[in-house]
Amino acid sequence: MFFAGPGNVQAENGKDEIFGGQILSLTEEKPALQPSNDPRFKDNSDGTVTDLQEGLMWKKIDIYQEKKIWINWEASQTFLEKFNKEAFAGFSDWRLPTRKELESLYEEDKDIPWKYYWTENVIHIDPIFGYSSCCFWSSELYKDKYAWGFNYIRGKDYPSVKGGTSLSLSTIRPVRTLKN
Repeated sequence: MFFAGPGNVQAENGKDEIFGGQILSLTEEKPALQPSNDPRFKDNSDGTVTDLQEGLMWKKIDIYQEKKIWINWEASQTFLEKFNKEAFAGFSDWRLPTRKELESLYEEDKDIPWKYYWTENVIHIDPIFGYSSCCFWSSELYKDKYAWGFNYIRGKDYPSVKGGTSLSLSTIRPVRTLKN
C-alpha cells in the first residue's frame, strides 16, 4: 500500500549501497537547524506542533521524515485511519490539511535545505518542523483521478495522480483543528 522509490532498501538502513554514497538525501549529514523562535509555533513535546495563529495542531515530522517512504493520496487515507485508531498524541481526529492550511506554513523568508538524490533545493517552512519534505498531499480532490498537493520549494499547489504505483515525491503531515 505504501510506495517507495528505488532507494527503499537503502532508506531502511540509512545507507546508499547502490550509488556509492551519491544520494545526498541518504548520505549527507544534517546539522541541527537553528530555531526561529517564532511565537506562532509551540512545540508540544509529544510529536506535535501547535500553530497558535491558525488554531491547528500539526504532526511535527512528516511521514517521509519518519518512515523514508513516499505515499500516494489513496495510501495516505489508510495511514490516517491507522494514525487515528492509535490516537497519536492522544487524539483521534487527525486528517489531511486543506491547501489553504498547507499554504499557511509556507514562509518565503525561512529556508531549510532539502536534498533529494543528487539535487539540492530549499524549502520554505519553519525549522520547528525539521528537515521536512518538499511536497504534501491535501484533502482536496481534483476531477476523478487527482488530488491537490502543495510544494514548499515554490509555494504553489498542484494536482497530482492520487493513486496507483506512480511516485509523486509526496508525503503527508497530518493536522487537526484545535477545539475551543
